[in-house]
Amino acid sequence: MVDEHPTRAADLVKAHEIIGRYGQFIEPGGKVREIVAKAIADGIAFGRKEGIAMVAKDITRLKGGGGPP
Repeated sequence: MVDEHPTRAADLVKAHEIIGRYGQFIEPGGKVREIVAKAIADGIAFGRKEGIAMVAKDITRLKGGGGPP
């Protein structure tokens, strides 16, 4: 399954790699495995979004435009 959004597709590839490392704990195929892959991909995307927001906040603060960290 590949989503239309390229970042989402890349995150799903990473998610399937992660599942491969823990595959013995997840059924070999089917719906549950895809749900787990999507959850992992969402976590990867969420972490990236939070990281970008943190960097943007730090840049604003370093430029003198923000309050305390």
